[in-house]
Amino acid sequence: MRILLQSVFVIFCFFITNTTTYCQIISFDSEKEQLGQNINTPFHEVKPIISSDGKTLYFCRQNHPLNIKGEKDDQDIYFSKYINNQWSAASNIGPPLNDKYANGINSVSGDGNTVLIFNGNIYDEEISGALLSRRTKMGWSSPIRLYIKDFQNYSEYEDYQLTSDNKFLLLAVDRDDSKGDQDLYVSFHQPDNSWGTPVNLGNAINTSKAEFSPFLASDGKTLYFASEGHNSIGNSDIFYAKRLDETWQNWSDPINLGTSINTAGLDAYFTIDAAGEYAYFVSMENDQRDIFRIKLHHEFKPDPVLMIFGYVYDAKTNNPIECEVRFEDLETGKELGIAHSNPEDGKYNIILQAGKKYGFRANASGHMAVEENIDLSTIHKYEEVEKDLFLTPIEVGQIIQLNNVFFNRGKYNLLATSYPTLNRLVDILNKNNDLEIELGGHTDNSGSSNQLNIELSLNRVESVKKYLVSKGIASSRLQTKGYGSSKPIASNLSEETRKLNRRVEFTILKN
Repeated sequence: MRILLQSVFVIFCFFITNTTTYCQIISFDSEKEQLGQNINTPFHEVKPIISSDGKTLYFCRQNHPLNIKGEKDDQDIYFSKYINNQWSAASNIGPPLNDKYANGINSVSGDGNTVLIFNGNIYDEEISGALLSRRTKMGWSSPIRLYIKDFQNYSEYEDYQLTSDNKFLLLAVDRDDSKGDQDLYVSFHQPDNSWGTPVNLGNAINTSKAEFSPFLASDGKTLYFASEGHNSIGNSDIFYAKRLDETWQNWSDPINLGTSINTAGLDAYFTIDAAGEYAYFVSMENDQRDIFRIKLHHEFKPDPVLMIFGYVYDAKTNNPIECEVRFEDLETGKELGIAHSNPEDGKYNIILQAGKKYGFRANASGHMAVEENIDLSTIHKYEEVEKDLFLTPIEVGQIIQLNNVFFNRGKYNLLATSYPTLNRLVDILNKNNDLEIELGGHTDNSGSSNQLNIELSLNRVESVKKYLVSKGIASSRLQTKGYGSSKPIASNLSEETRKLNRRVEFTILKN
């Protein structure tokens, strides 16, 4: 067990005070608050995980009477909802995530529809203990084991975190190349949905003692973790560091979050939502492990992100759809993340980091996505945008907008940012050999002549056709027509709405 006597804290605190470090200079604007009786009980509460929208808190209760096997049950998963500015009475999440063994949540995906859990009945130093479950219409699915290449763990403990984009997996394990005890590692998602060989995060993060409970914020850079090494005040303290490049080896020096959070006992499992206002964590006071929160000091907040949320619908029936939502770098076409919509109501959310232009779309079999885009080249604070997504069935007469096909103003040469979208159209045409479409070009009503607008819109769809033909699509399957400004879908009275009329779309003629 990770414990430390109070007397050690007093001596250590005196020592670090004389060296003018964390006991004196790091403090928060507000005090940490215990979350109250709807969350905390006379039993131990541990391993909190907050959803990215800040509305659901998952955690574990140890040997609680309401566990699956009562007080003899080592640990069960519970959850609480944030309603009317307070946390609801926590509920046992039930089977299949809980059983008679020790159960816990390691991580919740950014969309809230995938969880990583552990089960105390599984222990093999050559096999990952991480289990994945997805939300279904019937509840959580039966957990399946993650495959991690060259997995090793010589410790009796292990922690995992799936990042908000579902592309990276953080691990706290003890491997052959560990500095000592548990170290923090990263594993990269593979095309076959497995995970690559874990890569050690390096000497700036890992010490000869245990590092565990990693949490990478939604910005993909800001890491919070617990350490028994570094310059801990107590048994284990919570630290903060920034990833400095794409190698995952270069980090800022870890900073102890100080006595506003850390105590003489175990402090760990630090978690924040996408907004980054409040942090939740476990702290031990009077031999009792409870869950606390604190308003996060600006110095230790992650970089701001944007959350896009809404619902995914079938454009023909308006019924919600269970699907993937993918987002990419609009400039390069590189896929940056995957989310899943809720199978019951089609709700989704994605978290986008600052500094890029993004394309995003829903994906479902038998449908074409209406793609969207957003420019986050500059973002200075956390923001939320509500945007419903639509999937159009591949049926004769259906019209699909190609929102991510771009031209310079008044020109008809395709910009390179159009290629990822057009390549997906090529893929659809290749998978549906009988599919024939009309490419329709549209403009707003600016300019001195609608005839010039018709010519511009026709030249643009001819450019699209030329690109598709260059990728092997038969010209006979592609008709083109320039409509100019004759079919507006929005008002031409303002630029904000007028730009919606400048578009390329296609109509399914034969399937």
